[in-house]
Amino acid sequence: MHSLYDVLLAQHPRQLTPIRCAYSTVLQLHRYFEDVVLENNLSALLVESLPFSPKRSAREKGRIRDLARGGRHTFFFAHPADALNEIVSGIGASSVAAPLILSQSESSHANEHFIVIADARFSALLATVRGRVNDTRLGSDEVIWTFEPDIVYSALEYLMARVGAEHPYQASVFGAAVRASMPKATSLQLTLSVTTKLAHLLQEQAGREIAVNRIATAVRESLELGVILQKTVDEVGAALNVASCSLRVEGANNDQALTYSYCNESEPPTPTEKLRAELDRHCAYLAEHQEVIIRDDDSEASLEQFPIAVAPLVFHERLMGALKVTSTDQSRVWQENEILLLRTVADQVAVAVNHAGLFAQIQQQALTDALTGCYNRRSFEMQLDKDLMMARRSHQPLSLIMLDLDRFKHLNDSAGHDAGDEALRQLAGCFHQELRGVDSAARFGGDEFALILPQAYADGALIVAERVRARIEQIQIPGFGNLTASIGIATFPDHATSRADLFRAADDALYAAKRSGRNRVCVADRSVDTLDDALSRVSRKNDAAQQASDDVVM
Repeated sequence: MHSLYDVLLAQHPRQLTPIRCAYSTVLQLHRYFEDVVLENNLSALLVESLPFSPKRSAREKGRIRDLARGGRHTFFFAHPADALNEIVSGIGASSVAAPLILSQSESSHANEHFIVIADARFSALLATVRGRVNDTRLGSDEVIWTFEPDIVYSALEYLMARVGAEHPYQASVFGAAVRASMPKATSLQLTLSVTTKLAHLLQEQAGREIAVNRIATAVRESLELGVILQKTVDEVGAALNVASCSLRVEGANNDQALTYSYCNESEPPTPTEKLRAELDRHCAYLAEHQEVIIRDDDSEASLEQFPIAVAPLVFHERLMGALKVTSTDQSRVWQENEILLLRTVADQVAVAVNHAGLFAQIQQQALTDALTGCYNRRSFEMQLDKDLMMARRSHQPLSLIMLDLDRFKHLNDSAGHDAGDEALRQLAGCFHQELRGVDSAARFGGDEFALILPQAYADGALIVAERVRARIEQIQIPGFGNLTASIGIATFPDHATSRADLFRAADDALYAAKRSGRNRVCVADRSVDTLDDALSRVSRKNDAAQQASDDVVM
């Protein structure tokens, strides 16, 4: 048998025009039709069909109980396993006019959604069918609604025929209820009331779709994760008209989590520490239950001070963070379309965070050596240009150290290439331990490395180089023995004023160290230097600087 939606479109093609809406909006339209009955205490005939759900929220349970009161004739088309059956059976024991469940199979009208209201003062109808094969836009449905008594009467005729065919034992009860509640006229006041609500709802839906589109545009057009996350909280906060919206993205590899927030101008800002503590608590819960957290005036239990909703950021079943909205209106109840907006945005952000991580990983791979984690030659040259430019502007020195392992080919030949790789990794570990945060280490290829030391004179660089050389000498490779390295140093502007000349001077000093017997440090334009010589010169410079300072004081 055809759905109510299809039958009415076939019978009244000129009077009914389908409108495409998000399913969450269809649910809210359904609620508005129910509100007319509840707010005006109509003793109406109410016939509803909702898509199958094995679990119904506390909000739905309370609403169904309210609809079953007031002398109304209520009928629900529902799957036998739907949670609606338990709710209605609980009502039946305490209600004179108990609602009636008309069961339907999973293959028959399973995705049908309609509500029909018939009363002497008011008649209305809303119908749709979910999951059409020819739908071109995912997440939306075509819906029809009307307040015309004639069309509502057509719907009731169809439903009487359907109940007679599928539920012959309930046909007489259903038919009697229809005859007792025949639609005669429609109150203009009630119609205007619900029409105003519908217009407002569609306007809100348009605003939320614009917000989602803006966030999607930011995701497509920006590679800056911070820009995307701030745009997200701003758009969601404004679209839902909440007091605050906050977003937490977990850091990778034990990095600190990123937190972004929006605060309505009319509300006092939430302290950052409190915001992070709340997000920590929600993320701990979401790690175990990857589902939207809803706490509002309709919740069965809530420890929250204000109504909140929290959507998890999940990518391939991995929790990546949380998106939270908070309202200071204690009576606020989160609507289905608002929760859908949170879910949709959270999914978009999760994809954006994953893509940003992949981009950072690729960028890192393009700039670093995979074996040692040091800069590669291309990124080294970029860094050296940058540091040289800064040295010129600030009139500060810069030292370049070139380093080459001694007898590295012999190590590979005697102990194997795996041992050679391990030697290079341990060498990179020496750099990490001995260099400052502003220093840079790069692998040129093979066993040749370069170190950039900003704001370091040749004597200071010599002290660092000697520490590195001594630490390298302690590295022992099984099957080969202890490592040694030859090191050359050149300083800007003492030995060179350009990148090419500085590199050449340091390289010449490196080969001078090799010619002098390996396992030593040479400075450009000097013979083989010693650590004691460098320390002595540094001490003399410090003494001279202190003497000059004392002279100024006197």
